[in-house]
Amino acid sequence: MAGTLRMMLAIAVLILAGYGIYFLWTGSIPAHTLQVIGTYAIFTGIVFVITLITKPAGEKH
Repeated sequence: MAGTLRMMLAIAVLILAGYGIYFLWTGSIPAHTLQVIGTYAIFTGIVFVITLITKPAGEKH
């Protein structure tokens, strides 16, 4: 579970870094930024639900 959290946070940081570079180059943020963030949040939620459902009951990792 912690590995999944770190992976999702790393991808989010990369996405935000890309938007940061875009902002530095153009001085504006694309109109679809909130849609991308919302889609990623939904995707992250689905991944965590699937991880919780498929995790074996006795696992101690």
